[in-house]
Amino acid sequence: MILLDSVSVQDRDLLGRLTQYFAAIDQRVQDGQGWLIFNADRQRAARITKFVLDRLTERRPFISYCFVPWRDFALNAYMSKVELSKVEPAGTGAGPQAPPGTDEGSQDQASGRTADRAATELDIAGRVSRDQFYAMRYSDVLVLSGLAPAHRHEVEHLDGVVEVRFARRLPSIIVTPCAPHELMRAYVAHQGGDQAWVRLYDGMYASSLIAL
Repeated sequence: MILLDSVSVQDRDLLGRLTQYFAAIDQRVQDGQGWLIFNADRQRAARITKFVLDRLTERRPFISYCFVPWRDFALNAYMSKVELSKVEPAGTGAGPQAPPGTDEGSQDQASGRTADRAATELDIAGRVSRDQFYAMRYSDVLVLSGLAPAHRHEVEHLDGVVEVRFARRLPSIIVTPCAPHELMRAYVAHQGGDQAWVRLYDGMYASSLIAL
Protein backbone atom coordinates (compact mmCIF):
# COMPACT_ATOMS: atom_id res chain seq x y z
CA MET A 1 0.00 0.00 0.00
CA ILE A 2 1.23 3.52 -0.85
CA LEU A 3 0.23 6.27 1.61
CA LEU A 4 -0.86 9.20 -0.55
CA ASP A 5 -0.12 11.77 2.17
CA SER A 6 3.60 10.99 1.85
CA VAL A 7 3.96 11.45 -1.91
CA SER A 8 3.99 14.43 -4.25
CA VAL A 9 1.12 15.71 -6.36
CA GLN A 10 2.93 14.39 -9.44
CA ASP A 11 3.18 10.91 -7.93
CA ARG A 12 -0.49 10.96 -6.91
CA ASP A 13 -1.33 11.73 -10.52
CA LEU A 14 0.99 8.97 -11.74
CA LEU A 15 -0.53 6.50 -9.27
CA GLY A 16 -3.96 7.27 -10.67
CA ARG A 17 -2.75 6.78 -14.23
CA LEU A 18 -1.01 3.52 -13.33
CA THR A 19 -4.13 2.27 -11.56
CA GLN A 20 -6.16 2.89 -14.72
CA TYR A 21 -3.46 1.22 -16.78
CA PHE A 22 -3.49 -1.96 -14.70
CA ALA A 23 -7.29 -2.04 -14.59
CA ALA A 24 -7.07 -3.02 -18.26
CA ILE A 25 -3.64 -4.64 -18.25
CA ASP A 26 -4.59 -7.52 -20.56
CA GLN A 27 -5.63 -5.08 -23.28
CA ARG A 28 -2.62 -2.86 -22.65
CA VAL A 29 -0.28 -5.81 -23.13
CA GLN A 30 -2.11 -6.87 -26.27
CA ASP A 31 -1.71 -3.32 -27.61
CA GLY A 32 1.98 -3.23 -26.68
CA GLN A 33 1.49 -0.18 -24.46
CA GLY A 34 4.10 0.41 -21.78
CA TRP A 35 5.53 3.34 -19.85
CA LEU A 36 8.54 5.64 -19.96
CA ILE A 37 8.86 7.38 -16.60
CA PHE A 38 11.44 10.14 -16.16
CA ASN A 39 12.79 11.94 -13.09
CA ALA A 40 12.48 8.95 -10.77
CA ASP A 41 15.14 9.11 -8.08
CA ARG A 42 15.86 6.04 -5.98
CA GLN A 43 12.93 6.47 -3.59
CA ARG A 44 10.45 7.38 -6.30
CA ALA A 45 11.64 4.53 -8.52
CA ALA A 46 11.27 2.09 -5.61
CA ARG A 47 7.66 3.16 -5.03
CA ILE A 48 6.78 2.96 -8.71
CA THR A 49 8.51 -0.37 -9.21
CA LYS A 50 6.84 -1.94 -6.17
CA PHE A 51 3.41 -0.85 -7.38
CA VAL A 52 4.07 -2.17 -10.89
CA LEU A 53 5.46 -5.52 -9.73
CA ASP A 54 2.60 -6.05 -7.26
CA ARG A 55 0.08 -5.54 -10.06
CA LEU A 56 1.93 -7.78 -12.48
CA THR A 57 2.27 -10.52 -9.87
CA GLU A 58 -1.52 -10.57 -9.59
CA ARG A 59 -1.75 -11.49 -13.28
CA ARG A 60 0.65 -14.42 -13.19
CA PRO A 61 0.74 -16.85 -14.95
CA PHE A 62 -1.41 -15.19 -17.59
CA ILE A 63 1.12 -12.40 -18.14
CA SER A 64 4.84 -13.07 -17.96
CA TYR A 65 7.20 -10.32 -16.92
CA CYS A 66 10.89 -9.71 -16.48
CA PHE A 67 12.08 -7.26 -13.83
CA VAL A 68 15.63 -5.96 -14.26
CA PRO A 69 17.21 -3.30 -12.02
CA TRP A 70 19.68 -1.21 -14.00
CA ARG A 71 22.66 -2.65 -12.11
CA ASP A 72 21.71 -6.14 -13.31
CA PHE A 73 21.12 -4.89 -16.83
CA ALA A 74 24.53 -3.20 -16.91
CA LEU A 75 26.18 -6.43 -15.75
CA ASN A 76 24.33 -8.42 -18.41
CA ALA A 77 25.42 -5.90 -21.03
CA TYR A 78 29.04 -6.15 -19.91
CA MET A 79 29.02 -9.94 -19.95
CA SER A 80 27.31 -10.14 -23.34
CA LYS A 81 29.04 -7.30 -25.17
CA VAL A 82 32.48 -7.25 -23.56
CA GLU A 83 33.52 -10.29 -21.55
CA LEU A 84 32.00 -13.10 -23.61
CA SER A 85 33.06 -11.47 -26.87
CA LYS A 86 36.71 -11.92 -25.84
CA VAL A 87 36.46 -15.68 -25.48
CA GLU A 88 38.58 -17.58 -28.00
CA PRO A 89 36.97 -20.47 -29.88
CA ALA A 90 37.69 -23.79 -28.19
CA GLY A 91 41.04 -25.27 -29.09
CA THR A 92 42.58 -22.13 -30.60
CA GLY A 93 44.64 -21.09 -27.59
CA ALA A 94 48.17 -22.34 -27.28
CA GLY A 95 47.82 -22.68 -23.51
CA PRO A 96 50.51 -22.10 -20.86
CA GLN A 97 53.98 -23.55 -21.38
CA ALA A 98 55.80 -25.57 -18.71
CA PRO A 99 58.91 -23.77 -17.42
CA PRO A 100 62.29 -25.45 -17.99
CA GLY A 101 63.21 -28.16 -15.49
CA THR A 102 59.64 -28.98 -14.41
CA ASP A 103 57.59 -32.08 -14.89
CA GLU A 104 55.66 -31.22 -18.02
CA GLY A 105 53.04 -33.89 -17.32
CA SER A 106 52.24 -32.48 -13.87
CA GLN A 107 52.28 -28.95 -15.21
CA ASP A 108 49.91 -29.88 -18.01
CA GLN A 109 47.50 -31.57 -15.60
CA ALA A 110 47.41 -28.56 -13.27
CA SER A 111 46.98 -26.18 -16.16
CA GLY A 112 44.25 -28.37 -17.58
CA ARG A 113 42.31 -28.38 -14.31
CA THR A 114 42.59 -24.61 -14.03
CA ALA A 115 41.49 -24.14 -17.63
CA ASP A 116 38.57 -26.55 -17.19
CA ARG A 117 37.39 -24.74 -14.06
CA ALA A 118 37.62 -21.35 -15.76
CA ALA A 119 35.80 -22.68 -18.82
CA THR A 120 33.03 -24.11 -16.65
CA GLU A 121 32.59 -20.83 -14.77
CA LEU A 122 32.54 -18.88 -18.01
CA ASP A 123 30.03 -21.28 -19.52
CA ILE A 124 27.71 -20.86 -16.53
CA ALA A 125 28.02 -17.07 -16.68
CA GLY A 126 27.35 -17.15 -20.40
CA ARG A 127 24.23 -19.28 -20.03
CA VAL A 128 22.87 -17.05 -17.25
CA SER A 129 23.51 -13.95 -19.37
CA ARG A 130 21.87 -15.46 -22.44
CA ASP A 131 18.84 -16.61 -20.45
CA GLN A 132 18.34 -13.13 -19.00
CA PHE A 133 18.85 -11.51 -22.40
CA TYR A 134 16.18 -13.80 -23.84
CA ALA A 135 13.75 -12.98 -21.02
CA MET A 136 14.29 -9.24 -21.48
CA ARG A 137 13.46 -9.48 -25.17
CA TYR A 138 10.53 -11.90 -25.11
CA SER A 139 8.66 -11.63 -21.79
CA ASP A 140 5.18 -10.13 -22.10
CA VAL A 141 6.28 -7.13 -20.02
CA LEU A 142 9.80 -5.84 -19.34
CA VAL A 143 10.24 -3.70 -16.22
CA LEU A 144 13.58 -1.87 -16.34
CA SER A 145 14.19 0.35 -13.32
CA GLY A 146 16.97 2.91 -13.02
CA LEU A 147 17.98 3.39 -16.67
CA ALA A 148 21.20 5.42 -16.61
CA PRO A 149 23.60 4.35 -19.38
CA ALA A 150 27.25 5.15 -18.74
CA HIS A 151 28.96 2.97 -21.37
CA ARG A 152 28.58 2.30 -25.07
CA HIS A 153 27.94 -1.42 -24.56
CA GLU A 154 24.96 -0.59 -22.29
CA VAL A 155 23.41 1.62 -24.97
CA GLU A 156 23.96 -1.06 -27.63
CA HIS A 157 22.57 -3.80 -25.41
CA LEU A 158 19.36 -1.91 -24.61
CA ASP A 159 19.02 -0.99 -28.27
CA GLY A 160 19.05 -4.70 -29.11
CA VAL A 161 16.43 -5.42 -26.46
CA VAL A 162 13.96 -2.70 -27.46
CA GLU A 163 14.39 -3.44 -31.16
CA VAL A 164 12.92 -6.90 -30.63
CA ARG A 165 10.23 -5.67 -28.26
CA PHE A 166 9.05 -2.92 -30.59
CA ALA A 167 8.97 -5.34 -33.53
CA ARG A 168 6.85 -7.82 -31.53
CA ARG A 169 4.67 -5.11 -29.92
CA LEU A 170 5.72 -6.13 -26.42
CA PRO A 171 5.32 -3.42 -23.76
CA SER A 172 8.20 -2.14 -21.66
CA ILE A 173 7.95 -0.17 -18.44
CA ILE A 174 11.15 1.87 -18.21
CA VAL A 175 11.94 4.02 -15.18
CA THR A 176 14.89 6.43 -15.22
CA PRO A 177 16.30 8.98 -12.78
CA CYS A 178 17.09 11.26 -15.72
CA ALA A 179 15.08 14.06 -17.23
CA PRO A 180 14.51 13.63 -20.99
CA HIS A 181 17.38 15.92 -21.99
CA GLU A 182 19.71 14.23 -19.50
CA LEU A 183 18.95 10.77 -20.83
CA MET A 184 19.42 11.96 -24.40
CA ARG A 185 22.80 13.43 -23.41
CA ALA A 186 23.82 10.14 -21.79
CA TYR A 187 22.97 8.33 -25.04
CA VAL A 188 24.61 10.67 -27.54
CA ALA A 189 27.87 10.68 -25.55
CA HIS A 190 28.61 7.30 -27.14
CA GLN A 191 29.22 6.31 -30.76
CA GLY A 192 25.91 5.40 -32.37
CA GLY A 193 24.05 6.66 -29.33
CA ASP A 194 22.20 9.38 -31.21
CA GLN A 195 20.48 6.81 -33.45
CA ALA A 196 19.83 4.51 -30.49
CA TRP A 197 18.22 7.40 -28.60
CA VAL A 198 15.93 8.21 -31.51
CA ARG A 199 14.87 4.56 -31.76
CA LEU A 200 14.18 4.32 -28.02
CA TYR A 201 12.35 7.61 -27.60
CA ASP A 202 10.38 7.49 -30.85
CA GLY A 203 9.43 3.86 -30.22
CA MET A 204 8.28 4.53 -26.67
CA TYR A 205 6.51 7.76 -27.65
CA ALA A 206 4.59 5.97 -30.38
CA SER A 207 3.56 2.98 -28.28
CA SER A 208 3.60 3.94 -24.62
CA LEU A 209 2.60 6.42 -21.94
CA ILE A 210 5.07 9.08 -20.81
CA ALA A 211 5.43 10.51 -17.31
CA LEU A 212 7.80 13.27 -16.20
